[in-house]
Amino acid sequence: MTDELERSLTEPELWTLKEFVENTLRKAGSRLMELYGKCKPQCKFDEELVTEADNFAWELISSKIKGSFKGHAFLRDLRGEDLAEGNCPRFLWILDTLDGAASFQAGMPVWGISVALFEKFWPVMGLLYLPVTGELYSAYADREALLNDVPIRVREDYTLDNESLLLVYSRFHRDFRTTFPGKVRNFGSSAGHLAYVARGAADACLMKNVSVQDLAGGSIILEAAGGEIRFFDGSPFHLGEYLEGRRIDGPLIAAPRGAHDKMRPYFHQL
Repeated sequence: MTDELERSLTEPELWTLKEFVENTLRKAGSRLMELYGKCKPQCKFDEELVTEADNFAWELISSKIKGSFKGHAFLRDLRGEDLAEGNCPRFLWILDTLDGAASFQAGMPVWGISVALFEKFWPVMGLLYLPVTGELYSAYADREALLNDVPIRVREDYTLDNESLLLVYSRFHRDFRTTFPGKVRNFGSSAGHLAYVARGAADACLMKNVSVQDLAGGSIILEAAGGEIRFFDGSPFHLGEYLEGRRIDGPLIAAPRGAHDKMRPYFHQL
């Protein structure tokens, strides 16, 4: 039996995992909605509120998955030596309980819960739930990407004009001068930006100083939808190289496959 077959879950196992995690994300999202936008007015960033939300979502999601699936572990619980080959659990979950924390505490809608499953360091499944809009993105690696169980794809006709949409990170203007012909926006959530590119709502997104937690779920969804993440210079980006916790300084571009070269001429690093 090949390694590919050895590490592959059966179709019923995949379906069970997906359904279970989707239900768990919805439960966590319902509780987060009770805290949504309830920051203290005098706080620019209500750390107490965000910590409460993060802790609740983490305890609910991690305890349910670990309690229901034997041998499953979370990256957040592991140390560097635990990730060495031979030590790492077969099934590894990467969870971002509150992607877009600033938007969450400010009462803005683009924030969510992102989760990805890896088996023997290979991506298996990615999900993103945006509770305010009710959007649940999901994908099995190298298969079809879905939004609320409806297939999605990146933009196929890649012609940039004044109606094109580029999503960027905070302080993007400090790093780049741009002649991008369309609209430039920041919605405050890396996972949300990746999902919008995956469903063709945005042409591309630029990211910098992100973590593996920020990217894991969204990158699987994006790739299944026909996109990919690359470094700004066009070199390949491999998420698995950052599992030990290093920040990804980037910058990175997420776009439909083959479109990265069309994007770069519009940006000039300062």
